[in-house]
Amino acid sequence: MAARNVLVLVDTKHGRSFDAVQAEVEKGGLRVEKVMRGLRTISGKLDDKLIEQLRGIDGVAAVREEGTFSLPPMDSKTPQ
Repeated sequence: MAARNVLVLVDTKHGRSFDAVQAEVEKGGLRVEKVMRGLRTISGKLDDKLIEQLRGIDGVAAVREEGTFSLPPMDSKTPQ
């Protein structure tokens, strides 16, 4: 069982508050690292086997694995 960095998109249109959804996903195993209320997003770490369980929580619109990117090394021949 590996922990993954995930983003949880919160849907507050159906009566659940952001705080209520956050508390529920924490109970569901999400180790919260950052809360971005303006984006309705919570980021954190979650064990692989719990991803589907989190998707089933009322007020969770989506659970996605957090992507990464990197820029090439600085070089005068490579535009940044």
